[in-house]
Amino acid sequence: MARCGEGSAAPMVLLGSAGVCSKGLQRKGPCERRRLKATVSEQLSQDLLRLLREEFHTDVTFSVGCTLFKAHKAVLLARVPDFYFHTIGQTSNSLTNQEPIAVENVEALEFRTFLQIIYSSNRNIKNYEEEILRKKIMEIGISQKQLDISFPKCENSSDCSLQKHEIPEDISDRDDDFISNDNYDLEPASELGEDLLKLYVKPCCPDIDIFVDGKRFKAHRAILSARSSYFAAMLSGCWAESSQEYVTLQGISHVELNVMMHFIYGGTLDIPDKTNVGQILNMADMYGLEGLKEVAIYILRRDYCNFFQKPVPRTLTSILECLIIAHSVGVESLFADCMKWIVKHFARFWSERSFANIPPEIQKSCLNMLIQSLVSIT
Repeated sequence: MARCGEGSAAPMVLLGSAGVCSKGLQRKGPCERRRLKATVSEQLSQDLLRLLREEFHTDVTFSVGCTLFKAHKAVLLARVPDFYFHTIGQTSNSLTNQEPIAVENVEALEFRTFLQIIYSSNRNIKNYEEEILRKKIMEIGISQKQLDISFPKCENSSDCSLQKHEIPEDISDRDDDFISNDNYDLEPASELGEDLLKLYVKPCCPDIDIFVDGKRFKAHRAILSARSSYFAAMLSGCWAESSQEYVTLQGISHVELNVMMHFIYGGTLDIPDKTNVGQILNMADMYGLEGLKEVAIYILRRDYCNFFQKPVPRTLTSILECLIIAHSVGVESLFADCMKWIVKHFARFWSERSFANIPPEIQKSCLNMLIQSLVSIT
């Protein structure tokens, strides 16, 4: 895996309008997106479940009988806000572990399962939250009507309602090149992703700042560490940044960081318009985000390669662009698919000016594969 700021950057490729959709594309497109959504959703679930099991960067402890359970306030606030209010909200707003919070009328095994569902379920978990609260209500005598309570206020945040698609004030003074508000409507991979994404677009109880291009992004150490091997190493104690309240990243723009953060929190399945997908693919490789690489590869296959359907005028140039991107980042499977398609339709390519402009070593690879294909036929 490339280190941040090392290695050659992905080429700045500007793609025109997407290729003409064929019937084959109309059939393959939804199937590929469902596959991508299932992959990213499962990865997000597994990352958060591992975070719970490894008890990394926890900031709250529950006691159920004689058993202690460590968890993360931000995750609880995003997924089970009513439970958060009735157990933590009036206890402490600090981010450090306090005395264990007792949870009565619940068995240890049941509470363990409840936490696992909070961290890993890809569905709406309101029913599970209500079941736990119903048992707590029996203990403290609160009526069911009192459960309809908004989020509590958090330290250093004037409003923690976490309304979807609201933009953090700290990055609201963006310039014209920054991703616009209209482009924040990216599809999360699951209900889990949608809930966690609220913690980014309207940050509540963040515990670390990330500075890029002089702009500040608020985040949560636990979620960054769970989702990115790069951040896990940076914040684990091996790097100087692990003890600081902020980190400064080099080698990426604030636009690219914004895309990355949307994926880290929400497992988003798209990249905003006018964002360079080659740069996103390179960044995903730098930060150990295999899921984001899958998203970028899906977009390259869809928008640049037309899912390798029959050639249309714009596809010839865009597949060569995709070939260069795959080669620069080292995505062997995508590079091989582009090569096979180019060899198959080589008669359409060899006279193209765009083919003459690709790097000589890639031209040579195409010609060698063409020769091998002709030899195998004879």
